[in-house]
Amino acid sequence: MSGPPNDRKSERVNVDAFVKISGEDGQELVFRTRDLSEHGLFLYTRVAHAYPFKVGSTLQLELYDFDRFVRCKVVVVRVVEPGSAESDQYPTGFGVRIVSVDETSPGALRAMVIRAKDGLI
Repeated sequence: MSGPPNDRKSERVNVDAFVKISGEDGQELVFRTRDLSEHGLFLYTRVAHAYPFKVGSTLQLELYDFDRFVRCKVVVVRVVEPGSAESDQYPTGFGVRIVSVDETSPGALRAMVIRAKDGLI
């Protein structure tokens, strides 16, 4: 069995941070991230359920790092459903690609990735 596609543009680092998502319907949900890069994240929650997003959904995201946060616009690129073959190897959740970072946070995402890589998050 093969894993998810690995056509990433930048290195992912392990990080456990809170993320707030606003969907297209305005609903806000809180998730955790297991990894992060300058181009994307994988999000999950410990509550097993079907996620209200599908591949192609556009979301607003706030990634929290202690007293800092970064706002991004993201697109869902992969969903790992409970009970799927992929969920045997990977946690259920969904991967998102970062489309844009809020202009009030220049460099903040890169700084988070660097701190995570250095084990500071």
